[in-house]
Amino acid sequence: MESIRNPFTSTYRWPVFVLLLALLTGPLALGAEVTPDEMTRWLNAMKEAPRGPFESIRWFCKDGAILPPGPYACASHGGGRQHGQLNTQARALREAGYPVGTVLAALDPRELAAPEARARLKGILLERYLVAADDGWILRQARYYRGAFQAEEEMSAAAELLTELARHDAQGRDFLLLRQAALLLPRRGEQASLTHVHELSTTLAELDPGFAPLRNKIHAQPDAGDAERVRTHARDNQRVEPAFESLAQAIDTLFARRDLAQALSRTATKLGKHPLARRLQQQSEPWSRPQGAEQRLASSAALLVELRETLDGLGPRQRIAALDLGIDLEAESFTAGLELLRGRPRATRAQRLVWLGQIGDVLYGVGLLTRRERQEIAQSLARLGGASVPLGRYRSELRLLDRVPHWAGRELAFHFAESIEHLAAIEPKVRHFIPHRLRASPLLAYSGLLDELLREANVQAGIEHRVFGQVVGAGLRSLNPGLARGRLRLEAASPRPDDIVLLPETAAELPPVAGILTREEGNALSHVQILAGNLGIPNVVVDAAILPLLKAHDGQRVLLAVSSGGQVLLAEDGPQWDAAFAGKEAVPERLRAEMDRLELERRVPIPLDRLRADDAGRVVGPKAAKLGELKHLYPEAVAEGLAIPFGAFRALLDQPMPGTGRNVFDWMRAEYRRIAELPLEQRTTEGAALRERLRGWAESADPGPAFRETLRQAMTATFGTADQAGVFVRSDTNVEDLPGFTGAGLNLTVPNVIGFDDVLRAIQRVWASPFAERAFAWRQMRMENPEHVYVSVLLQRAVPVEKSGVMLTMDAKTGDMGAFTIAVSEGVGGAVSGEGAEEWRLDAATGEARLLAEASVATRRVLPPAGGIERLPASGEGVLTPAELEALRRLGNQLPQRFPLHDEEGKPLPADVEFGFIDGRLALFQIRPYQQSRAARRSRFLLELDRPLREHEGRMVNLRETP
Repeated sequence: MESIRNPFTSTYRWPVFVLLLALLTGPLALGAEVTPDEMTRWLNAMKEAPRGPFESIRWFCKDGAILPPGPYACASHGGGRQHGQLNTQARALREAGYPVGTVLAALDPRELAAPEARARLKGILLERYLVAADDGWILRQARYYRGAFQAEEEMSAAAELLTELARHDAQGRDFLLLRQAALLLPRRGEQASLTHVHELSTTLAELDPGFAPLRNKIHAQPDAGDAERVRTHARDNQRVEPAFESLAQAIDTLFARRDLAQALSRTATKLGKHPLARRLQQQSEPWSRPQGAEQRLASSAALLVELRETLDGLGPRQRIAALDLGIDLEAESFTAGLELLRGRPRATRAQRLVWLGQIGDVLYGVGLLTRRERQEIAQSLARLGGASVPLGRYRSELRLLDRVPHWAGRELAFHFAESIEHLAAIEPKVRHFIPHRLRASPLLAYSGLLDELLREANVQAGIEHRVFGQVVGAGLRSLNPGLARGRLRLEAASPRPDDIVLLPETAAELPPVAGILTREEGNALSHVQILAGNLGIPNVVVDAAILPLLKAHDGQRVLLAVSSGGQVLLAEDGPQWDAAFAGKEAVPERLRAEMDRLELERRVPIPLDRLRADDAGRVVGPKAAKLGELKHLYPEAVAEGLAIPFGAFRALLDQPMPGTGRNVFDWMRAEYRRIAELPLEQRTTEGAALRERLRGWAESADPGPAFRETLRQAMTATFGTADQAGVFVRSDTNVEDLPGFTGAGLNLTVPNVIGFDDVLRAIQRVWASPFAERAFAWRQMRMENPEHVYVSVLLQRAVPVEKSGVMLTMDAKTGDMGAFTIAVSEGVGGAVSGEGAEEWRLDAATGEARLLAEASVATRRVLPPAGGIERLPASGEGVLTPAELEALRRLGNQLPQRFPLHDEEGKPLPADVEFGFIDGRLALFQIRPYQQSRAARRSRFLLELDRPLREHEGRMVNLRETP
């Protein structure tokens, strides 16, 4: 039986048998609700308890009997195992889906290895990580509780579990999960790996704060001398914990010369007559002789690729043997990469690019990259072939290679993100899992080599990224230009409009902020990203290596500047930057409703096919008007729809506002005027109260029987029924897609609504959505006449697409309108909410498609017959097919002629198109102009940052030269 979570209170209601047990034996009270904070306190108590999560040692018999300790206690019960019995709190945590006190020997390996048990398996692996990285975690004291675990039985159970996991498909993305299991589960004959070194050093830093600087050095720049440094630290500080010597020995083993010749021969023997066995036997001979770092990296990379691509043809136990060899080869490639990194001053640019490609092969071989990502690296390096290349191409390809650490992070996120988020509610330390796994990989050498190349390329271009005075190459990637000053906040649960915030990933929603630093990219075409680009809010993706620089300035006022050319400046704020904000272009554009276009007397629902683009801002919002135009141009691609015009909403405003003696419109207008004259703090408080009152009024306002009957007739005529058709109910205001404001994603969409009464309720929610806190904040901070926000509502038939996303008919990175940027995910509503989508750059003329990111979201949204949205597991395979990419290219090339979009100066604008595919057929859901901030494009300060780029545009880079 599973616990039932209350999503509104973030508490848990326990199954009856747990509550009864708690009533008898523990601190839980019958009917009590337990918050995550209380569960965290339980965990912390277990860390200090002598028995950890256990209350006693018991025999667990095969017939279900649980008996006290004693010789052969289960002999008459068909056998059994002896281990720790969880206490009341631990059982409650287990029922809530949190992995605590897992005894592998007590589990059925076949059940745990089954695909439907993946979430449980991932939770157990995260528990193993916490135990290793946090000084035993909740087993900190229980390690000495004799009998809680039987080491031999645990290792045997882990071996059985790995064997069962290895029976499943190991070639696709599940390969990474299998490999993480091999690294995290207890194993016989474990080799020291960088993972083990990281876990031990992290634990020691928790025990001994004075060890933290050496821990940081080991994580950032490890070398063989670190073993003696650890021993010296322990000796000088009189630390007697055996973990110090264990760490020193692990470092010695990591950097010692491995007998890979023997490991290759041993694995070849286990593979028997498989063709790979002969290949490994042949490779063992060169490894029996000393080899330089270049040879070791090249050989390790080639073998890791071959091992991964051969894995599907092996039996389960052979796969495990190949995995174990791969762990040795990864460690060898790691140390070889560090040697090359230290010796880089003697290497040419071309040599360093070769090394990057080889480390990319290693990352593919260990599961951190997909096959398509490995191909993109190879294609990028091929574009840098020859003796010299143009500087622009050189920097462009290096920026693509700079995506590799993010690709690797997204691969881990595909498997573990949901489990991490669940467990982080009670144990935040689990959030370190992905960064730790990345640092404990050859990405360390990859990032170091790439950082050097990027810095040097930026010097040639006359630019440099600066973060608080430090020049940075890799680890920063601009998402959109802008100039902002504000308070840097790394933990901003409730950000303010003048904050520059660090986000863990591109958010689905975001209140007004001055600037954005994004820890994980999400996707470039989410609603938040498009809104930020339109408003000139600078946004930069930052790598983990940059975070220490940010933490030193958390809470301080800073300047963030991101140029159109991608240059980033983050500095302490001060009067030296005042001039950058003094020009007219630095003042945000005001947003004003176009009153002379409105036709508020039209109140009858309008079929979508009768609307045209010119109706935008006149009868309905731009969403419905432009979709009506698309319906006219592409009738088969756009589903039937019905628009409720502005006039219906305006009619509501003529109703009395209770307790005021005036109608809603007159009272609202007077309140806006009154509040505008108040001091700032009082204005904020009373503005929030006004917004809440208006939202509550709109959600309950009765449009009247005439409206309901007219709507029912219109829905029947359009959809064939008013009660059975599934429709998306979408907001559409008169202040969207204006020259100074996009409004992307600000208002409400209610998905897959079935039943006339439910549609009516959804319409009322949409009418209220402009008064929701986030939408109100973004809009009202820019509006001159806020009372003239009018809402139209679009009802569009639900289409059960298999994949969906957004296409921008422009390169989102460079602004080149000869290429398209695409973000797409499995299921409906893909990419717009900021999840890790599959991303492409598609050449408009040639159709060349470059993969920018694999999809990393583990679930897909589907439309169940009963209405609403359901989440199911994603396939994890590639999303768009070549034929679908070609269909999008044709559409993008047709739009400028068939559906031209222009700014107020008559210049062509790119289109932001929401699309889907069902059975390979294209479906269109929305089109809007994509407008970047004019202030950001015209800022003299940002233009000056890019001046060297323009001056060095034609320079050539000699790749055979040592930089």
